[in-house]
Amino acid sequence: MEKAKKKILIIIGIILIVIAVLAYILSLNNDNEEDVPINPNNPDIDDDVFRDDIALLEDEAVYFGVQKIINDYYNAIFNEDTSKILEMLDPIYKEENMIQANNLYSFIQNVGIANYLAYEIYYNPNSSVTYYFVDGSLSGNSVMGDDYTFFLDVQFVIIVDNDYHYVLKPIKTDNIFSFAQDYEMTERKLDSDLTFEGVSVSVQSKLSNYMAIFVNFLIDNPSEAYKLLSSSFKKHYGSEKKFIDESFQLYEKISSKIFSYSSESSGEENIYTIIDDKQNKWIIHENRVMDFDISIEVN
Repeated sequence: MEKAKKKILIIIGIILIVIAVLAYILSLNNDNEEDVPINPNNPDIDDDVFRDDIALLEDEAVYFGVQKIINDYYNAIFNEDTSKILEMLDPIYKEENMIQANNLYSFIQNVGIANYLAYEIYYNPNSSVTYYFVDGSLSGNSVMGDDYTFFLDVQFVIIVDNDYHYVLKPIKTDNIFSFAQDYEMTERKLDSDLTFEGVSVSVQSKLSNYMAIFVNFLIDNPSEAYKLLSSSFKKHYGSEKKFIDESFQLYEKISSKIFSYSSESSGEENIYTIIDDKQNKWIIHENRVMDFDISIEVN
């Protein structure tokens, strides 16, 4: 019985990884296939201006550009591209931890074919050097599909200098906003050839990301999936416990693949009506990128 249950979880893990990877690929290739260069700093300020006030990142192209950097990092880990990983890591972080090629893999974990989804990004606006504080989740699967992993609250700092060069470092915190507020940000000139670029993402690709996040949570963390529900959909279940008890049944009935969608705006809110390929109706209310809730009418 235990072996059968483990086999089912492995199959589910493979399916979720495929969904997440497809959503990520779509986010890079749908509609607008070319990356859009984005100046993450304010082009009107002097090179020597630096401020450490903190704000929530709302620019979608920059947001998905930041997310892509982290996915590139995990892709380099999967391919064991030691030189690329070392190039991406912050020199100060490497020096503090005495990281070199011969001990690099004792500091990082290869989770296989991985996909990172950013949930919140804070940054210091109007500055000549930008620090991005990123909180998200990581899902990964071995090549053979026998070792599925899911990590919530995986965080990074990404630093972009005035020439748009960047480096990153992993961090660990229970509160990304407080961490950003307390972080000692300094003027940096990075010795890096890596260049930050924003990513133009179609509406459909963004919605695919949202739906993939919800589907991932249904299996791995139903409590987090419950938090994404609209107030009306929560009332449909009556309690979080009932939703969690029925989360697997909901997972079996819905799909994160979009058959069609329409959109409308109400004030500052975007409302998306989506039909998945199992003909279920999703309603997604979005206040800003990654700030959304979901309700579903199951067919």
